[in-house]
This record gives sequence, structure tokens and C-alpha cells, in this order.
Amino acid sequence: MTDLHRILTFAPDVQRNLTAYVRQWFAPEDDVLRHVRQNTVAQGLPEIQIRPEEGQMLQFLTAAVGARRVLELGTLAGYSGIWLARGLPDGGTLITLEMDPKHARVARDHFALAGVADRVEVIEGVALDTLRGPLADAEPFDMVFIDADKPSYPDYLAWAVEHVRPGGMITAHNAFRSGWLVSADGDAKVQATRQMLEAMAQDDRLVSTIVPVGDGIAAAVVR
Repeated sequence: MTDLHRILTFAPDVQRNLTAYVRQWFAPEDDVLRHVRQNTVAQGLPEIQIRPEEGQMLQFLTAAVGARRVLELGTLAGYSGIWLARGLPDGGTLITLEMDPKHARVARDHFALAGVADRVEVIEGVALDTLRGPLADAEPFDMVFIDADKPSYPDYLAWAVEHVRPGGMITAHNAFRSGWLVSADGDAKVQATRQMLEAMAQDDRLVSTIVPVGDGIAAAVVR
């Protein structure tokens, strides 16, 4: 048995220690991010934001592709948006879509607290309606991050492939669906996630993978 096999299969304590190490050295939360997490709960919003190591990965990918225009589907309380906005260069812009007005209000407060409000635009409404309406003819994005309603994941991917520039990146959260991806056939969210992932993997216009951090981040570079 290899050491890697032992870590992945028989030693969840090792996995926890590795996660803690990554968070300590590569994804430390500052006071703002900690407040955002705590205030998300205090405001009665669902505690389903990304994990710190996932946020750092998104920030890394944003910087890696030199993104200046980023689109986020699913704002929630702004936690992931702060990570994305911090990966932008001066003059960069994050457009983030949120259906719930309360979530959007809380997120705007958090963006202001983080000092990134000047580079973030929150658009309220149903994401698919916004994509097919106001953003249908928008100039190409450098990166799209999908973290909204799971049944619409295939539609979000199809839109993103047509609206991300060559060399840009498409990313999606919860690729592993907390492990249910490979073991639950009847769940509509799992089926939609599989459909998106398999479309991403088979599309010749994309170079795709799943980054196995947190609950999995699907990532594709547009050729």
C-alpha cells in the first residue's frame, strides 16, 4: 500500500491535517472574511459558502488567466465574490448575479466592508433570465464561476462556453456533490451536475478537469 493510498483511503485525520495546513499557509482568512462568514449566519442566510481553500483556488485561477472581467452566478453573502475580486487587477470588474434581494443587500454590505465594492456589480434577478437578457450581448468574459441552483448547471455551462474568450476559464463549485456524484442516481441536482461535467469533459472547445479541493471545482479553459 502506498503512502498516498493510505492518506486518501484510511486516514481522514491526515486529510484534516492537510486541509488545516493549506488553510494556514495558502488560504488564511483575514478579519473581513471571518466576519462575512459569521454575519452570514447572523443574518439568517444559509451557511453554504465556499471553503477558504476553495476561495484561494478561485483567486489563484482568476490571477492565472489574467482575468479582468469575471462573472459569478450565485452571490449569496459575497464570500466567494470577495476572493474573486481580490484576484482582479486594478480596473478589473466582477459581475455577480443573485436572485434573493436580501442576499444581494447583505453581499453589497460585505463588498463594501472588504473594500472591493468599486469593482463589483451585483445584479438581482433569476440568473438564466439575466444571462439571456441583459448579458446576452455582453462583451466576452475572462472567467465565469458557477455556484447557483444546481439543476441549471448544464444551461450555465452552455452559456459560458459561448461567452468566455479563448484562453479564459469556466469554473463550477460542488463538482463532487459531497460524494453523491458517484453514488446517487435519483437526485436531480446530482444528475444535473453529472450532465454539466460530462458535457464539459467531452466538449472539444474546452480543456477540462476537476480540481479536487474542497467539494471539487470543475475547471475548463476555452480553446
